[in-house]
Amino acid sequence: MSLVHLLVDLRFTREFAPFTREFGAFTREFAPFTREFGAFTREFEAFTREFVLYS
Repeated sequence: MSLVHLLVDLRFTREFAPFTREFGAFTREFAPFTREFGAFTREFEAFTREFVLYS
């Protein structure tokens, strides 16, 4: 990798950092919903499996 490519990469990284931090904050905020949805999905899957088994 040339020095020019390295400098361009560093500049892009610095410009992209605020978006990355913002996305990280959003992800942390959204995580509880994701866990809750995962639990619901597992329960629904178990219900469906039993329903199919006994029908």
